[in-house]
Amino acid sequence: MKNLFKLKEQGSSLSIEIRAGLTTFFAMAYIIFVNPVFLSVTGMDADGALIATCLGAAIGCLLTAVLSNKPFAMASGMGMNAFFAYTLCFGYGYTWQQALALVFISGLLFVVAVLAFGEKAAKLIPANLKHAITVGIGLLIMLIGLFDAGLIDVSAGVPALADLSSPGVLIALAGLLITIVLTVLHIPGGLILGMLATVLISLLCGQSQLPEHAVMLPTALGKVFLKLDFHGLALGDGGLSSVVSLLALILTMTIVDMFDTIGYLVGTGSRAGLVDEKGNMTGMRRVMLADAGATVLGSLCGTSTVTVYAESTSGIVAGGRTGLTGLVTGVCFLLALFLSPLAGMMNAAVTAPALIVVGMYLMLDITKLELKDLADAIPALLTIVFIPMTYSITAGIGIGFLSYVVCALCRRRWKDLTPGVILLAVVFLLYFVLS
Repeated sequence: MKNLFKLKEQGSSLSIEIRAGLTTFFAMAYIIFVNPVFLSVTGMDADGALIATCLGAAIGCLLTAVLSNKPFAMASGMGMNAFFAYTLCFGYGYTWQQALALVFISGLLFVVAVLAFGEKAAKLIPANLKHAITVGIGLLIMLIGLFDAGLIDVSAGVPALADLSSPGVLIALAGLLITIVLTVLHIPGGLILGMLATVLISLLCGQSQLPEHAVMLPTALGKVFLKLDFHGLALGDGGLSSVVSLLALILTMTIVDMFDTIGYLVGTGSRAGLVDEKGNMTGMRRVMLADAGATVLGSLCGTSTVTVYAESTSGIVAGGRTGLTGLVTGVCFLLALFLSPLAGMMNAAVTAPALIVVGMYLMLDITKLELKDLADAIPALLTIVFIPMTYSITAGIGIGFLSYVVCALCRRRWKDLTPGVILLAVVFLLYFVLS
């Protein structure tokens, strides 16, 4: 195991990688229960969707571990599951079986794009913009943590400080305090210890309950497995009237998956020391191929688009540096097929403190930004703002990159406007037009 994942060369150890993998799993275990909520509104069986979610995540984590030896975890993407339900099914009128077919096709297109172009698109993004992506993702993760903790209230239409006397909020605040103390003191496994302490507090306060049964047999997979329906995708009965419209939809799905993946890899890889001074990561193509493959295989299992998770950063903060971290996370998702009642104890108040701390950790990259020149500052700042405000990595990168091209034109930086940069700008323009 040590030789397979080159632990010594990466300055890691078996115990560190196992701890990191567990930390990542607990940080993203919520997807096991959240994803079926989105998928089941389309008519998909909820228990089958839960099993498919676990399988899709396990496949993504294991593919990443084997193909790239990088500490990234994958699961059905938040945002893409909402797109699956509310855009593909309710918006365009597709059945959930047809929506799975669309996910399958977009995954295949992603595979082709990776094999044809590799990580070339990522290399076209300027280094300053890559640091901005890291900061923007950090701000997004921190924002998600604050909402999950119940600290921010938007019921009045604008963000405001929530009721701090709420039991759930108080538990999250206690967990945040514990996690901050453990992290600042550099206690090994500080994030996972913080989550476990928060679970204990939640149980003692009666906000969580021990499950009646610790084990559940995954018997509902047959209700969603291999249920893809390709008939009628472009014949009008699925809600679209032409092959051109269908291709535009699939292209949009592929662009989102690709640039969400690139954004997460750039953001999390920066804090893990996995990128060079230009923000390029060795082996990114393999991670992207694992992501695309997981989307294809995940759709066959019965789940929405699988992608890299920002919560991978929690494992990286815990010391994870190799694919063994993702392998452990993947095994945990397989075990969750049988132990999902126990995983249900990891509610939002438990995971929120870890997300807030991880978000802060990513935002430390703000010290690397070049902001003296407005031509550099404007694209970076727009990226940082639009990623959390739109809840979209792709939208943030797109706005930042297009503004970079505009600033380069204004300053007549012709050497920065390479054919590849122009092509990528066109791709982002197409994304905004099609979406």
